[in-house]
Amino acid sequence: MKRLIPTLILVILCIGGFWYAQSKDFFKEKPEPSVALATINKDEVASYSIKNGDNEIEMQRKDGNWTMTKPSPLPLDKFSADGWVESFISLSKDKTVDANAADLAPFGLAKPSQQFKVTLQNGTVHTLSVGDPVAIQGFHYAMFSGSPEVFQLSDTKTQPLTLSQIDFMDKNPVKLDYEQLRAMTVDWKGQKWILTKVDADKKSYESDWKLGEQTLKAADATQVIDKLQMLSTEQSAKRTAEIKLDAPELRVEVKLVDAAKKETTEVYLGKQQQDTVWFSKEGSEWAYAIPAASIQELADKGNPPAPPAQTEGQPTAEQPKAAQ
Repeated sequence: MKRLIPTLILVILCIGGFWYAQSKDFFKEKPEPSVALATINKDEVASYSIKNGDNEIEMQRKDGNWTMTKPSPLPLDKFSADGWVESFISLSKDKTVDANAADLAPFGLAKPSQQFKVTLQNGTVHTLSVGDPVAIQGFHYAMFSGSPEVFQLSDTKTQPLTLSQIDFMDKNPVKLDYEQLRAMTVDWKGQKWILTKVDADKKSYESDWKLGEQTLKAADATQVIDKLQMLSTEQSAKRTAEIKLDAPELRVEVKLVDAAKKETTEVYLGKQQQDTVWFSKEGSEWAYAIPAASIQELADKGNPPAPPAQTEGQPTAEQPKAAQ
């Protein structure tokens, strides 16, 4: 029996060592460390382009402001334009497929279906080419800036880059500072109302508001203001010059007072075309296609609240008698 003790100890040590190694993932293949495809300073990016099949978008930056030069200009959302650059900078490959691919055709990279190009102020160009899907769902073959290496790239990394033209557009035509707002007037086809702040010295969320002759608490007034602030579109904007607003059916006036007590009035005009109201701030370059239903909802905010529903068994108010 004593002769078996060393053997038993050895077996126990082996089992313990195997368990420890397994718990530390010693037997699993370690993924390649995540390394950015390129080191890029986002402030040095002068332009970028997105080529997806036959569609191409080109963005250029000047004095910190982005402009869409292809396929056509639009009012841009700065966060979307800047966010695209950050997504490109953070790109990293998932797995090398061929470190020195001689033939790119089997990977769909001889004529890539997607190309994303970033140009720096010094003229350096970084290009990501995306080819055919990999057998593993959710990945595509890709290569970067002329390197012969073909690697796998997760679709979750390229999705933020495959934006359409409308994805870059600022879709909200109204930008309100609630603390500067003193009054707003809405006139839609003769349906008119005025919302006025009662106490100008209070915060917007503290002051009562007047809607016609009705007094609203701040929370209720905010819901009315939100209807204007949250007007949005999913269609491409048009130049205001293309839309005839000489006889508008909608007029919105917003009275503002800034910190220096300077008062200004912003005017928005709208003209209905079928189910759309082309909506533009007076003096603005752009007109936005707002659903007519959204404009009607805004106009209806001026209606007095409906009386409470009559519950069963509750006595009804006596109707006045007709004059004799």
